[in-house]
Amino acid sequence: MKFVNLHTHNFLKNGQTGLTDHPLQIRFLPQKGQYYSVGIHPWSVDKFDDVLWKNRLKKLADHPQVVSIGECGLDRVVKTSLDLQKKFFISQLEIAEEKQMPVIIHAVHTYSDLLEISKKRSPSVPWIIHGYTGNSEITKQLLRQNFYFSFGDLLLKDQSKLNKSLLEVPLEKMFFETDESSVPIESIYSFASNLLNKSVVELKEIVLNNFNCMFAKISEKN
Repeated sequence: MKFVNLHTHNFLKNGQTGLTDHPLQIRFLPQKGQYYSVGIHPWSVDKFDDVLWKNRLKKLADHPQVVSIGECGLDRVVKTSLDLQKKFFISQLEIAEEKQMPVIIHAVHTYSDLLEISKKRSPSVPWIIHGYTGNSEITKQLLRQNFYFSFGDLLLKDQSKLNKSLLEVPLEKMFFETDESSVPIESIYSFASNLLNKSVVELKEIVLNNFNCMFAKISEKN
């Protein structure tokens, strides 16, 4: 049974399944056996000054190894205008709806913005917040809007706030990831399994089922 590494900037290792992040501005050279999310990160939106990117993203979304839009989202820490970030984010959400693809979301100090956008748009596709760091109350609010959550290596850094949030998330809405970290995905699962009072094997099975249900397109394309 494979470990699901939902979001990584590296190629997946043997014994893993999941998604490799691919920024839209980089030439797409898919590797055999890898699946991808493709999008424009909020840190990069000011590099795009025309509408050609929409056609490019739509075309890539039809590639058999592309199964998700993202990572895309909102970040209040960077200097780039939040209005510009929202413009690009909403455009990518629209493409995700058109293509019926899940969305991998980057969110830094913008959970309230995500809640507002979700309430207005009532998405029909899953929205997954990657590298989730919200507190317990924010987690409850996001759950009411049907968000999914992917937890990374910050779980291992003794953050009681994040540990409490993990316990708030129903198992069927839970994923794990390495993102850009060198921490093995196995270590993240091991830590989470202790918090959740599950064996690693049980947790692997639960998350793999979540992944297979959400990304059924992978099996459909092969």
